[in-house]
Amino acid sequence: MSEATHVSLSALLDLGWGRLLAGAQSRDAAARHPTLATFGLSGWPEMRSVVLRGVNPDAGTLEVHTDVASEKVSELREAPNAGLHVWDPSASLQIRLRGKMKERPRKELPPIWEAVPDQARKVYGGHPYPGYAIQSPYDHTDDPQLDRFAVLKFEVAEIELLLIEANKHKRALYRRVNGFAGQWLAP
Repeated sequence: MSEATHVSLSALLDLGWGRLLAGAQSRDAAARHPTLATFGLSGWPEMRSVVLRGVNPDAGTLEVHTDVASEKVSELREAPNAGLHVWDPSASLQIRLRGKMKERPRKELPPIWEAVPDQARKVYGGHPYPGYAIQSPYDHTDDPQLDRFAVLKFEVAEIELLLIEANKHKRALYRRVNGFAGQWLAP
């Protein structure tokens, strides 16, 4: 968007969802690897990059895949409130999302697992579990397993967008409770 263009709340929201959709569809999109923030079991905040696998603007949801044995799953079972963050330099757009992350039911996973390429399946399983101390990177063995595969569904409660423009930054907050109608915020 150019600085001379008037940006409406709905156009800015469409830009945000469009960038998220691109992340789920293209390996080269900035939104492909958002940062997931959770409440750590140790009391410290935890952040890590995840791969965006699905986006549904109509439902207000996003999906990521993970190993069920990872700490993030334990953290989210304990405290499902989470955040996702994307910086998209080509659009000069920051996307901050807040919501609840829940595991999709196990019975829904087999067809999703079948669609995961063999190379990508390697990260869903293995010994020892993610995060365990090892002497060398070669001390971990891949063992892809459907039982270790999890799909995390993020139900967006809020989307905050910040469009950085030379002339005037534009910032807005959209909440699910009001149908993502949006409210301008001071940048």
